[in-house]
Amino acid sequence: MKYYKEYLRKNKYFVLFLAVLLIFGVVIGLYLGISNIEILRAEVTYYSENISNRTYNYLLFHFFVFVFGILTSFFAIGVPFLCTLLFYEGMSMGFLLGIFSLTYGIKGFLFSCIFIFLTKFIYLICLLFLFSKCLKIARKMIGKYIYKTDPSIIIIHLVKGCVLCTIIVLLYDLVLWGIGGKILPLFQFLIL
Repeated sequence: MKYYKEYLRKNKYFVLFLAVLLIFGVVIGLYLGISNIEILRAEVTYYSENISNRTYNYLLFHFFVFVFGILTSFFAIGVPFLCTLLFYEGMSMGFLLGIFSLTYGIKGFLFSCIFIFLTKFIYLICLLFLFSKCLKIARKMIGKYIYKTDPSIIIIHLVKGCVLCTIIVLLYDLVLWGIGGKILPLFQFLIL
């Protein structure tokens, strides 16, 4: 716990930036969900009725995103990519909260919170961790070219953290793919 407090103290502006980016995405997503609810209501109802037939396979997408983010961070392109991805994830959460809340009321809000927790919680934590590591990689690579430093030992350590994070997300996606379609129908009573 002491490590996390120290990390937050040292990186408060970075954490604030990520939080604002995510919250801004949620607000935009809520707005889009609310403004398009009449068009989407029938699809939300269809999805809710057939939730037991769904599988949640994010494996390839998450693998591509993490590998692309790691590789492009060596050229500093990965940082804007990960900013965009974090904003998109916030927007998708806000959109989901908006359309389910307007379609089913408070029960829809509860269901969407459960859905987000089951499908995105571990992914978002790992994405934030990856963002932090990729930002450090980009800074070290820029320092290598500008100040002619040798950051190879630090970069190897950072890449190991990124790879570990990627493995955790892929394992989580495998578990979600295997049992996600069985867990979410348990909460279907909220929206039927």
